[in-house]
Amino acid sequence: MPQQKGDTFAVGLSEAEKNDLEKMIGEFRRNRPNEAGREAGEPVQSQVDSLARRMADLTAMILKTDRQMATLMEVIRLSHQKSELLNQRLDAVIAALKKGRML
Repeated sequence: MPQQKGDTFAVGLSEAEKNDLEKMIGEFRRNRPNEAGREAGEPVQSQVDSLARRMADLTAMILKTDRQMATLMEVIRLSHQKSELLNQRLDAVIAALKKGRML
């Protein structure tokens, strides 16, 4: 059965947004300076590194949640489609009963 326009749910990240987040994770991990380069700015650099790790972790969590939301939205869409079909069938039964009997 083809999907109707009214049944679409636009939730989650687009493919471009997912690619941007994946690119950000890669850049955070790639741009971290090596351990030998740290000297007087070590406390600040360690804070920056910590923030970069946290940002990468949070981005990964967002991507995981988006994948889970996509599955949930598909279940909700199918449930809605099922209820619409049941409503149509009930309307057909009621219409047939009204034609057969004067209510």
